[in-house]
Order: sequence, then C-alpha cells, then structure tokens
Amino acid sequence: MNLHRHNPAPDSGPPARDPPSPSNTGNVDTHHERLVALVRALCPDAPPVDAGCAQRMAALLEDASWACEPAIRHGLAAVLDRVLDTGDAGMPLPLDVSWPGLARELEAYGDFLRLRALESSLRHAPVGGFPFDRHDWEHARDQESALREHQRHVREASYTPSPSEVFRIH
Repeated sequence: MNLHRHNPAPDSGPPARDPPSPSNTGNVDTHHERLVALVRALCPDAPPVDAGCAQRMAALLEDASWACEPAIRHGLAAVLDRVLDTGDAGMPLPLDVSWPGLARELEAYGDFLRLRALESSLRHAPVGGFPFDRHDWEHARDQESALREHQRHVREASYTPSPSEVFRIH
C-alpha cells in the first residue's frame, strides 16, 4: 500500500532525532523540568508534558518536510530557546504563544513521524529515501481513517444476506 500520491523525489527533510544517549540524560531531565514549568506558566490546566517533548520540538523545527504556520514555528522556537537556555531568559515569550496550539502541532508532528515510518516500512526504503511531507501526511491520515471506517463497517455488518424470516416447503 503506497500512501504517497505523486512521483518519487528526494526528501528534503532529515529524519527525526534519535532518543537521548545515557551521557546526556541529565540535560534531558533538566530540559524536561524547564518545559514543565514553562507549560504550567503558559497554561495551568495543560495536561502533563512527556519527557520527549523538547526533543520532538527540536526535531519538528529541524525537519524541512514538516511545514507549519510561521506563528507556530516562531512560538515553538521561542519555547525551545527558553527550555534549552539558549535565548535571553529575561526576554518575554511572543504574545501569540498558546500552549494548546503548540501542543496540537507537536501531536500532529508525532503522528506524521508514525505515518512516515509506516510508509518507510511499506516501501522498504529508509526514511528520507522518498518524499513525505505534511500534505502526504494529511492524505495518508485520510486514507487511514477511511480504512478504519471500512473495518468498522465490516465488523458491524455482514457480507452475507440476511436469513429468510420463514422457511416454507412447497
């Protein structure tokens, strides 16, 4: 099943980052603590942030295959700079930074990575060895949704005709 709808071309985006190595786990913990505090400051009612969130944020910003709105990209970059302590800590975050919006983008990017990996295994090609961008992800997501709907219909219905109500011998 090929979820890609146009001709193959080289992928412009690098694959997602590898998980942290044991040597930098302490930094990951510190970054996670900073991100949790920042998310709580931005949105007190936000659900808990997982430990890999800062890494996904960095991967999203580096992945040329994932196109997002400039305001979202700017907000993610500002939050990541604050978490990594690379920006000016006294500099306020942009006014339009909304954690729920940023979290939705990170969730969509996580699904993008899942579907890109699935497409990679279906093609027997490495990630980056074929084009797969946000539009391809949206198409693949729609196809996956249609497949689930079909499977639900098959599970709840039957291909065989319903039995006769009365059996008569003439």
